[in-house]
Amino acid sequence: MSYITPAMASEAIMKMKNFHDEIVATYAKYGMDLLDNLGRRNIVMSQAQEKFFAQVLSGYYSDVEEDGKTGQPDIVIGELEKELECKLTSRHKSGSISFQTDYETLVRKGSLDYLYVIADYDFKEFAVLHFESLTIDDFRPLSNGARGKVSMLKHKAMPKCNILLGSTINNNEKHLRNISKELFKPMTTKKMNKLLERVKYWKDTPAKFSFCLEEVSSSQP
Repeated sequence: MSYITPAMASEAIMKMKNFHDEIVATYAKYGMDLLDNLGRRNIVMSQAQEKFFAQVLSGYYSDVEEDGKTGQPDIVIGELEKELECKLTSRHKSGSISFQTDYETLVRKGSLDYLYVIADYDFKEFAVLHFESLTIDDFRPLSNGARGKVSMLKHKAMPKCNILLGSTINNNEKHLRNISKELFKPMTTKKMNKLLERVKYWKDTPAKFSFCLEEVSSSQP
């Protein structure tokens, strides 16, 4: 069970939403649109994620600190002897979502806990995923030009995930369920063979996941 509860996540997300609304308005006041570039928006909001989650966690645990400087843990929960890395991301134009980390930091630490927040364009819907004890084996190998960043291998890391907000769908299982329904219908041998090939593909392919976001309001517990 995660040491971060859905209620804690909702409280921190509401603080982030309020801050987001204020800085969007400030940008607009000076003729700029913060949402023109979601990558830039997420960079601006990353410190807010660390700040507000640390604030909320400090109401439940003692000796909570947030730093976020290069080489330092984003959040330290002294009472639990836990270090928590915070990451904020959004969907790419293709619809995919990438969970990244700093390769050297993870190699040096051996294992780390991660708090990934997925936010939509308007910063109204979210998924919050808490991964415990991820290692370098849960990420792709470092490649040239990646600037020290590596992407998560979701089929390896998802068993270590606590879903605090939103939901996830295992696409492999979804496709296999749909194919299973088709197999009960009358069909030609040719179609049957094609369906069986699809069954083999989805059983052999590393699990792929979709993420469903949910809106967070101040009325939530």
